[in-house]
Amino acid sequence: MNLTAEKEEIVRCINDEQDESVINAVKDLLDAWNLHPANEALERELDLAIKEADNGELIPYEEVLAEFRKKYAE
Repeated sequence: MNLTAEKEEIVRCINDEQDESVINAVKDLLDAWNLHPANEALERELDLAIKEADNGELIPYEEVLAEFRKKYAE
């Protein structure tokens, strides 16, 4: 079976499915798959943050908290 035929078979199965939990499981699977690139980007950002911290490029907690309060104070 070629890729197009496989995709058509999957679509047919989904269209025929009556169990909502199966449809939700397929949606969850697709959501997780679609988030994968975002996870890679997040991992790159975390690696960069760890390297910066290892190099002493940190902002003290008190300074971050003060900026947060200044920006979001009501």
